Amino acid sequence: MTCTEPSWNGTGAFGTTVDFKDPVQGGVPNNCSFIAGIASLAWKQKIGIQQGPTYTFNFYRIVNNVTITDPQQTDGVIPNPLQGHSDDPAKFWPALYEKAFYQWLEQLGLTKPSARPQYCSHTEWQDPSTVLFQLTGKTVITKSCTDWNTVFNDINGFSPLCGRSTTNRIINSPAVAWTYNPKISNPNGAAYSDTTIAAQHTYSLLGVVNLGTTFDKRFIVLRNPYGKVKGDPNMPGYLYTSAAWCNNIILGEIDGIFALRIDQFVKYFEKYAWTTV
Repeated sequence: MTCTEPSWNGTGAFGTTVDFKDPVQGGVPNNCSFIAGIASLAWKQKIGIQQGPTYTFNFYRIVNNVTITDPQQTDGVIPNPLQGHSDDPAKFWPALYEKAFYQWLEQLGLTKPSARPQYCSHTEWQDPSTVLFQLTGKTVITKSCTDWNTVFNDINGFSPLCGRSTTNRIINSPAVAWTYNPKISNPNGAAYSDTTIAAQHTYSLLGVVNLGTTFDKRFIVLRNPYGKVKGDPNMPGYLYTSAAWCNNIILGEIDGIFALRIDQFVKYFEKYAWTTV
């Protein structure tokens, strides 16, 4: 597919609130790792509201084993049509964050908030662990999906109670999970498609539902950065419910939030990662 650079005649303010359901992946950059990452930061209240007219976001890199903080300013001019955007038309912080990220990757510098990054230079899939570090500056723990019991106990153990019930837990820090690239490795024979679980795609990892000790009672809660579930409710392992999960979130709603049974999670997903704090 040919990439066409967006025009730059869109404008918008940051927004008065930050919600993890705001960020939605656009159509040009293949940046699910970035969108899932900032949604996970918002899930853990790691993104503050800014007043503008310029907006500053911090990114991180390692030089000589030392973590360097790079502030990157950006103005309120954003691509039109939007690439990364918010599901709330009154909020522009995901688009501003995305623009600042590409300004930083292109080393445009703090003194150039009006610089226009080239979106078509960023169409390759990005390593989720690397992006999570670039967004937080914290050590990232990356783990492979092995047997369902080990993986569930690991994630469950890193997820304190959310306060609604003992069955529902929220992940302790920003976290993501991602699927295999079938062109390289597909050991479990998972059948990826846009109507179920997407291949080589990064999701926000939100927590767990623990209804019992067997695999059919244990679920991993995820958010698709496309902003919708893209899942067939008849697919084995999806949990749709009218009951509220943590923070009164309804699983299976249109914001891309769903719960996947743990045996299906380890079938489709290659790895998951979280920051140390």
